[in-house]
Amino acid sequence: MKAVPFAELVSLARAMVARAGGHGSPVQGESGETAATVAALLTAEPRNEAQVLTIVTVIVRDALADPLRETFANRWRPLLPRWIQPQLIGATVNRLRAAGLLVTTGRYVRSTDSAGRNGGKLQPVYAFDAAALREYGKTQSAAS
Repeated sequence: MKAVPFAELVSLARAMVARAGGHGSPVQGESGETAATVAALLTAEPRNEAQVLTIVTVIVRDALADPLRETFANRWRPLLPRWIQPQLIGATVNRLRAAGLLVTTGRYVRSTDSAGRNGGKLQPVYAFDAAALREYGKTQSAAS
């Protein structure tokens, strides 16, 4: 697998954050618009930009390293710096899902997150959909 240069990864993360910042529909299985609105507000807050970009970068890097472009929290959670606020992790993942950039595969793995008291709970396996990001890039180019 070819390594993605860091500068390209940051550009990709910025594009994903811009794509996920749109007003997507609420993620299925959540408590509707309230959860989607909270996730949008948390990820759109300028003071959270560095954290959101870091989360997106770690998730995308993990997905791109997988031959099937799949990712799940057990793999990328230990790679996140300690200064990341835990609530931003879920909010960012929810926004990426709402934007169609992370798609659930229907498979689950057991969580190893004992610090967050989620150890043993099922967590979804996601697939990274680069096509959704390309489509966003095309619409942005056409709008310019």
